[in-house]
Amino acid sequence: MTEPFIQALSFYGTQKPFRFEADVYDCEVVGDLPAALNGSYYRCGADDAYPTLEGDIILNGDGMASVFHIADGKVDFRCRYVKTERYLAERKHRGRLAGKYRNAFTDAPELAGLDRDNTGNTSAFWHHGKLFALREDSIPMELDPDTLETKGEAAFRDELESLTMTAHPKIDPVTGEWWSYGQFCRKQYENEMSLQVIDRHGKVVRQEELVMPYPGVCHDFAMTREHVIFTVMPLTVDLDRVRAGGDFYAWDPEKQPMYGIMPRSGTTADIRWYAVPGAMIAHFMNAWSEGDKVMVDGFAAPGNSFAFFKDVDGNPTPNAVAESCLTRLTFDLSRNSDEAGFEPFAGAIGEMPKMDDRSGLQPYRYGWHKTYDGIAQVDWQTRQASVHQLLRTPEPGMCQEGVFVPRSPDAPEGDGYVLTVVNRVETNLAELLVLDTQDWQGEPVARVKLPFNLPMSFHGCFVNREGAMLPR
Repeated sequence: MTEPFIQALSFYGTQKPFRFEADVYDCEVVGDLPAALNGSYYRCGADDAYPTLEGDIILNGDGMASVFHIADGKVDFRCRYVKTERYLAERKHRGRLAGKYRNAFTDAPELAGLDRDNTGNTSAFWHHGKLFALREDSIPMELDPDTLETKGEAAFRDELESLTMTAHPKIDPVTGEWWSYGQFCRKQYENEMSLQVIDRHGKVVRQEELVMPYPGVCHDFAMTREHVIFTVMPLTVDLDRVRAGGDFYAWDPEKQPMYGIMPRSGTTADIRWYAVPGAMIAHFMNAWSEGDKVMVDGFAAPGNSFAFFKDVDGNPTPNAVAESCLTRLTFDLSRNSDEAGFEPFAGAIGEMPKMDDRSGLQPYRYGWHKTYDGIAQVDWQTRQASVHQLLRTPEPGMCQEGVFVPRSPDAPEGDGYVLTVVNRVETNLAELLVLDTQDWQGEPVARVKLPFNLPMSFHGCFVNREGAMLPR
């Protein structure tokens, strides 16, 4: 008897797998696509190819990469599974083999000896002319940028000492370097973490280890021209719990979110840790340094914003993602105090922050983020936020992460377009919206309509026709 497909727990309710790979040539386009959109919008998310365990979470899904290839006002769409060892083993078996998220003790015997964690399901990332599917507990998987077919692990795999790399790397816009870190880099699940730097040609040029204050989650980090900001959040790992078949992470209310500031000119031995209560930040918008001060912007939740993980006593926690507020943290390295400045952006509640990456790692003005009813544009100079409504419209919809594309290479900061995939509630279809930042609440410049719906993608990037991605 075939196992039934279930609804996986996600950040916003539940999601049932879509389970298809598709090609749509010459997508239906309503409106006119701007000339600036001459490139490819890559996305990556999770979609289970086979039924999963009851209570499974979306983070455990198989990687699903997708792309909108845009050229001369025409659009072709494609989506493909990331063909990892786990995916191929389950396909051969014609059924589920993987157990709970990051818990090999719950797997079927057929997965023994295989890389069961690398699903490549979190972010589509472009560097040194190559496309990668990333997941934070694994080595990047290279994809063909035209077909999305899986080519295998990144070529620099043998140069790495770490077994893991983050799904939220940063690109230095000056050097072109890929800065990354590996949480639980030895997969001992204690306090080990690593720093990695890959040059613009794809060669590993720097590797260092550091010790986290406790074995907690580090989903994203931040960087400035002068500093690196590591994070450790109170979703902690207990191997005894994992061996007993429990969750990999559990919320520990006795722990505080921790931020480690390291000078880029120094080493990991120079990290200074700060406790910041009420600031669980899953995703950052930007960061920069001014002398001894380091400013970090991200969505701070007062509690557990990954609420599909229970607390250390096995009890559910309130879903704090509903209270995630765009917040500026300020760390003054000249002071002996380990307190940080905490400055919320009034009314900016949401997640999935983005910015004009040309202004990354330095002071900036504009950003965008997902809200419960649309997608917002924020202006740090005026402290105004404006929402492009999607839920309360004739065609209600929920947007996924957006990505900014400038109107031209030398356009002023924030002048351009934001692309976001919208899931239409009533018709069960998806479309790509193109929004003009100069007419934010106006009608979309263009809508690229698909004849089906799409699963949630977490993160993506736009790569222009010359093969250049804006720095992240």
